Amino acid sequence: MLNSCIPEPLNSLLENKNKPDQKTAVVSIVGAGGKTSTLFWLARECIRIGQRVIISTTTQMYLPEENIPVLLCHSPETLPDAAFSAPCVACFAGWNAEKGKVLGFAPPQIDALAKRNIADVLLIEADGAHGFPLKAPALHEPCIADSSDFVIAVMGGEAMAQPVGPQNVHRWPLFSAITGLQAGDLLGAEALQRFINHSQGMFKQAPPQAKRIWLINKSSHIENLTDVLPELLSSAGLDAIWLGSVKEFPPIAHVLQRDECAVTDKNLLR
Repeated sequence: MLNSCIPEPLNSLLENKNKPDQKTAVVSIVGAGGKTSTLFWLARECIRIGQRVIISTTTQMYLPEENIPVLLCHSPETLPDAAFSAPCVACFAGWNAEKGKVLGFAPPQIDALAKRNIADVLLIEADGAHGFPLKAPALHEPCIADSSDFVIAVMGGEAMAQPVGPQNVHRWPLFSAITGLQAGDLLGAEALQRFINHSQGMFKQAPPQAKRIWLINKSSHIENLTDVLPELLSSAGLDAIWLGSVKEFPPIAHVLQRDECAVTDKNLLR
């Protein structure tokens, strides 16, 4: 396999995809501050290392601008295998012309598509944020498929250690209720830990078997908080923290990963 820019623990799963008994890996992306960019970065990397990829959503998203075939159908689980023969296929339920977005499938349809095992990786945008760097999920959010092997929660680093409020947090009243922060308070480690651990917070509705990855996008903004990240990794029940800027190279510059014994800290720029 070619060298991958996909960090652990996701890369280890993809490296095992050459085994015939491996099922489709389902990756659900939630949060704010770069979900779509993260999805297409992962898609490009998966294609580059020879993985077959299906892109979809359980909400709404903009059409892929890249050279990716797009399928529109009501029931993706009934499409013939040949419809997914390209290295990467985007599949959606419909088109909202007014918003300029494609419509997604219900999570059980994603589960059914994954069971067909016709791709190596199923990348799902499972949340919306209206362009904010940070959000709290509403009652109906996020829409995560039960078959998800990974849930990647994206957050814009420009909000960390900064004053927060309705100007930079989507669904601010919900976020305030979870974290205890008032408008104008700085977003620090204690509030982040509460938000990550809360049942209605960052990883709301993540399936119990799914590995939890916190991706801090535009992480050049967070120098004042890097020292507390190892503690957050351990205390918040995360499997990994990725720091980077997914539109730059390398997309992920730093990885903190938790295993059974210790926290592993890797600077990918070295």
